[in-house]
Amino acid sequence: VNKYGVDAIRYFLLREIAFGQDGNFSNEALIQRINSDLANDLGNLVSRTVGMIEKYFGGTLPAEHAATDFDEELKAVALSTTEKVETAMEKMFFSDALIEIWNLVRRTNKYIDETQPWILCKDESKQAELANALYHVAESIRIISILLQPFMTQTPKKIWAQLNIKDERLTAWEAVTQWGLLARDLTVSKGETLFPRIDMQKELVELETALKAAQAQAV
Repeated sequence: VNKYGVDAIRYFLLREIAFGQDGNFSNEALIQRINSDLANDLGNLVSRTVGMIEKYFGGTLPAEHAATDFDEELKAVALSTTEKVETAMEKMFFSDALIEIWNLVRRTNKYIDETQPWILCKDESKQAELANALYHVAESIRIISILLQPFMTQTPKKIWAQLNIKDERLTAWEAVTQWGLLARDLTVSKGETLFPRIDMQKELVELETALKAAQAQAV
């Protein structure tokens, strides 16, 4: 926890090990989860979204939006994910709930690839479409952050700070079933990297060294 943070450890244990059952732990598996799920998927989604809003619109989206062909599917996946997560939670299938949340994380990343903001930004006539695409990603992130609250106690607050969400009604559990609660002229503030990538080989050597030192002191 001191090295990687409580949220990373909670995520690993709840995602990797079925609740109430024995499971395997290894440093390799932990680092792989942090790099793949937390750094690449979730962390990169938040940082690239906030970064694009800052780069293309100076940090504040224009209120005028124009729909894209991919909006409705993202919205449908986000809202259906909520139901799937609640069903899994009722049965205490915490790992299954996290799988559903990460399906939404990856679908949101795919939406970015589909709408291609880096292409839209080059066409002045596509500014409303660009704003709409980035708004949809931010709104999906808002829903993801609410769904993460039972599992990760600190990360959602860091996300809300970057999305400038101060109204608790937008982060209450009930708000996860409603799409479009963020202000259309959303203002963002880039923050710290949620989960920095870890150099696997270097980290394993350091962990092994620390383990041997602890074992030597225990003798």
